[in-house]
Amino acid sequence: MSSEGASAPHPLSACAITDANGTTRVARGHEGQGATRAEIACVEALVRDGVGVRGGTACVNLEPVHGEVAGETRAVEALVTAGVRRVVVGMLHPLPGLRGRAVKAMRERGIVVDVLDARASGLEGEVAARCRETNEALLYRVATGLPYSVYKYAMTLDGKIATDNGHSSWVTGAEARERVFRERKRADCIVVGGATVRKDNPRLTCREETGFQPARIVLSRTLNLPEDAELWRVRDVAPTIVCTTKGARPEFQKMLRSKGVEVVEFNELTPLEAAKYMHARGFLRCFWECGGGLAAPAMKSGVFHHVMAFVAPKLIGGNSAPTPLGDLGFEAMHDALPLAGVTLETVGRDILVRGYVPNSQSTGALGRIASAGHSVRGLDFNVGESADDEERADEGTLMLLEQVVASLAQEDEVCAQDELPPIKFYKAWDEHGALSNFSPFPVRIDDIEWPTVEHYYQAQKFAGVDMEVARDTYEKIKIAPSPEAAAKIGRSAQVTNPESIRKDWEDVKLEVMHRALVRKFIRHEGPRNLLLQSVCNDGRVRLIEDSPVDMIWGTGRDGSGQNLLGTLLADLREEFVSGRLVAN
Repeated sequence: MSSEGASAPHPLSACAITDANGTTRVARGHEGQGATRAEIACVEALVRDGVGVRGGTACVNLEPVHGEVAGETRAVEALVTAGVRRVVVGMLHPLPGLRGRAVKAMRERGIVVDVLDARASGLEGEVAARCRETNEALLYRVATGLPYSVYKYAMTLDGKIATDNGHSSWVTGAEARERVFRERKRADCIVVGGATVRKDNPRLTCREETGFQPARIVLSRTLNLPEDAELWRVRDVAPTIVCTTKGARPEFQKMLRSKGVEVVEFNELTPLEAAKYMHARGFLRCFWECGGGLAAPAMKSGVFHHVMAFVAPKLIGGNSAPTPLGDLGFEAMHDALPLAGVTLETVGRDILVRGYVPNSQSTGALGRIASAGHSVRGLDFNVGESADDEERADEGTLMLLEQVVASLAQEDEVCAQDELPPIKFYKAWDEHGALSNFSPFPVRIDDIEWPTVEHYYQAQKFAGVDMEVARDTYEKIKIAPSPEAAAKIGRSAQVTNPESIRKDWEDVKLEVMHRALVRKFIRHEGPRNLLLQSVCNDGRVRLIEDSPVDMIWGTGRDGSGQNLLGTLLADLREEFVSGRLVAN
């Protein structure tokens, strides 16, 4: 899908609408958290072009986000307003708070809705399978509680990834390397170990000057790393995150942070703990390019979901030449991990072998679905519904998914009996995402319409500063296609041009955020209802901005952050309840 990379780290969604004669007019992809939904963008493009689609058909690969309580109804309303007669949904949304809601809402509004069945024969099954494959990372995230992880390596025909002395450039040809660059662009992050940094000094970019670049993640317990590695160049290149153990080389950590590298400390750093952290950050797809020493424990702990192996028609030999995997502890051939859904592909002179790994972190749903013959490359969360068969869904599969979701649900805090569990929010596509400053609810302040609270907040860093770079950054933020893009522009300029930041920013930033939040919740009924529903007769629920990376507005990874955003929202809730704030 063309929006891969542009949408990371968020689900891939697109919409195409045809007129009553069956001619496709437009197809648009969804670009990131808080950006205009694909369905809305599609309808708006048609309106601009003067094209009428009343009585036409809309096709979406993923069920639209729809939550009436939170006010996320605009995708459905856009299709209803456009007069679309029929909607074909490639896949129901797998998140439990969203699954089936949009389909139900569209049918209630008179739209004929068909949900494709991956088990159907012919074109329907093929298209449904493609839709599931497109968002397989989201499906695996729901089933395992981990980001979907691809282990990529290149080896010779005799199974070596380097020579006896460690030389590895290049095992494969140019075509295979180009393919790897494209695969990197599909990922939210690229993961390597310290040994790879020391031996290869990689850049781990997509080799493109502009556009999305995934984060680079280095796992190193000791921080025995070079001081001048390419990965420490983050400004105008790509972000780098170094995961290490608490207390490792404090001065080296300080040096990394001075260069703009993010350092995250763990009590115990393992591939599984790192993967859990990536999940907490909202990553969907991780691309591991590590050596065998890191790959083996990652494979044993169930971190890897997919293997992508390039085999070069070369022989290198060597008794101590490294192989793609270290010791897995297997003593008999029947203990070997069998890959599922294996495919072979020629890439230049090399062969690409791909397959899915039996995953020990899943609830068992993946294996049970596959063994039942309902798999799409080993995975399927289909609930077959059609306009004529609304109530006769595949209840077995639906119940299975419910069990998967229920088994993954864990209490994040232990509360006393007289306390209520907190409401946590982080990503705009989460159940309580409408509370986020990244959620797609525009605010109007000083006669300017800002797409989101985050757009306004980032722009105010540079407001009124009499410098060309400040004015230019302000204007770029105003037209940024998503709040994530706005945040990236603002944060980058704050680091590279600190003199362009207004002098009183630290003193006024809380006031700036409060002003934007007030406008948002006064104007938009859905988020306001979500906020007010966190009030009960026997107590007020604590609101937590559950960002693992923000110690100021969020709680940080260990919960010790200031949670200023959650506190501001709680204050706003009290103002609405007391009547000091009144909706428009």
